[in-house]
Amino acid sequence: MPMEEEEYELVPVGPLRRIEKRMEKIEKGGTSSEMVKELIDVVRTNQKIIDEVVKINSEMISKVSDLNAKVSELTEKMSDFLERVETGNETESVAPVEQKNPETDLRIEKLEKRINSLLLSTIKAKQLRPPMPVQRRPLPA
Repeated sequence: MPMEEEEYELVPVGPLRRIEKRMEKIEKGGTSSEMVKELIDVVRTNQKIIDEVVKINSEMISKVSDLNAKVSELTEKMSDFLERVETGNETESVAPVEQKNPETDLRIEKLEKRINSLLLSTIKAKQLRPPMPVQRRPLPA
């Protein structure tokens, strides 16, 4: 006795698998009216699958076109942002040259004089102090 092969599926494949099984029934035989009914049912199921695929395809096309519009919008925003950054850098580099005035120059000169006097007093204080003698520890015997 030949062993019958049984088909097992881990993941059901849905409507396509049902169509395959119906086709197998039709191939095995049956009355002509049953066969015609099965064929009509197979055609209807096939048409439903095609309609679903067309619907999904249309949705995908719509989503891709929306995505394209959003990418264009994002690109435009990035360009605007970069222009603002570049413009900001240009105005910042020009501004310090325009801000020079006599009052700030006087303040800078006073600060320089204070710093110089502090440096000189620190140097003189170090010169007046005697150097610290180096203390050496006796070597262990």
